[in-house]
Amino acid sequence: MQGMNSVILGLVPLVVSISFFIHWACIRHLSSSAERLPYCRPAYMAFSVQLLLYGWVLFFAGGVGKGGHPAVLLAAAAMTFSSAGDFFNLQFPRVTKKLGETLFHGILCFAAAQGCYILALFSLVSPGELISEGFFLPLLAALVIVPALLFRLRVYNPSRPKNIMYGAFFYGFILGAMAAVAVSAFLARGILYAPAAAGALFFLLSDAVMGETTVHGRHPVHEFQIPWITYLIAQGLLLFGITLAAG
Repeated sequence: MQGMNSVILGLVPLVVSISFFIHWACIRHLSSSAERLPYCRPAYMAFSVQLLLYGWVLFFAGGVGKGGHPAVLLAAAAMTFSSAGDFFNLQFPRVTKKLGETLFHGILCFAAAQGCYILALFSLVSPGELISEGFFLPLLAALVIVPALLFRLRVYNPSRPKNIMYGAFFYGFILGAMAAVAVSAFLARGILYAPAAAGALFFLLSDAVMGETTVHGRHPVHEFQIPWITYLIAQGLLLFGITLAAG
């Protein structure tokens, strides 16, 4: 029964990911990211909201009045901040008309989301255990230093707005810290934490691709598809994995 519950728990993010590939197939004939973007905005916002609802359903299904685990609440909060970040990163014309380029607003939202994921994982595994059993400090050093180097080599563009460049640079530290916590929890506790660790690594991949394209100012034809499919997989795995570990 527990195995069946786990399968059911993972169906929503799986369906979202499959739906994305169907969407991608439908726009494959469009030859530039600029042509694709108007078709992407509503679809991607819808995928984001589906995962947002998934996160909160997981929390409420756990029983708020029965001591639903704070890790699941924090994961739902992380997805809430993420959906706000998605809204800003998609740069809807009416929003950019009022606020200008909104990537910096998205960065702030995602920084808050990563903070929530870190707290969620810390509520499941103590920092002391991560340090003693999960190689946390070496992982933290590696997953903070490597994104900083990639930022300097592939993301930094002096012609882009300074707040976006500074925001993206410092965001890399908190994203790397979240990934270090998730991978360390997997090393310390084992297979139960594998989905969350995989989700954190997919998040690194997604933001690395977005950093060297949209943030930098490059616009390949798959500018939005590759970061978004890896991002949706990342969020689904984190929400699923944290709930599984908390159960």
